Amino acid sequence: MTELLACQQVQKPELKGEGPLAVTVVRGTTTPEYHAPAETWRVSHGQALNRGDFTQRECVLCHNPETGCNQCHKYVGTPRISVPEASLYWVSLNNK
Repeated sequence: MTELLACQQVQKPELKGEGPLAVTVVRGTTTPEYHAPAETWRVSHGQALNRGDFTQRECVLCHNPETGCNQCHKYVGTPRISVPEASLYWVSLNNK
């Protein structure tokens, strides 16, 4: 019997996607004009944070880091978003 071990391809995070890396947004959340087009925003939001256009604390007012930000950050290997105040706005996935 031959056993093959290999890396398994992981589906990348997608807005309204399925699976463990799905990125979810609360229903009824409006998309600000500066988030459009979404693909450009996805690539450039880190630069906007670094410039000081806004802070991570401002992000968590609309984004749940556990179901949004950190899904992508985990996939691409960037630091997790950790804002203690986020727990005031969002229920942790671990506490469902």
